[in-house]
Amino acid sequence: MKEVFVLAQEQLTISHSKGHHLTPIERGKIAGLLAAGKSARQIATELGVCHQTINNELKRGCVQQVKKINGKEQYFNIYAPDTAQIRYEMNRQHCHRPSKIQTHY
Repeated sequence: MKEVFVLAQEQLTISHSKGHHLTPIERGKIAGLLAAGKSARQIATELGVCHQTINNELKRGCVQQVKKINGKEQYFNIYAPDTAQIRYEMNRQHCHRPSKIQTHY
């Protein structure tokens, strides 16, 4: 019975280490899998990350688009990996503790 538990545990392990950030290549894979109709959980399994990481990423990279249909504007959201990368970099710049040494000249 111990061997069965170890096998199940090995199957459930996630390939990313904790605290690993998504790369632009992974963001592109998310966009491709999303366009192919995969769910967030299926994308997470394919990339080896937690499903909540994918949900957060989809919120971060969501861009509102406008399309005219029969003269009326309709709004819809799409995932843009380049926008997600830009927002990630901006948030990353502001996440550090401010310096205690400040120069006031």
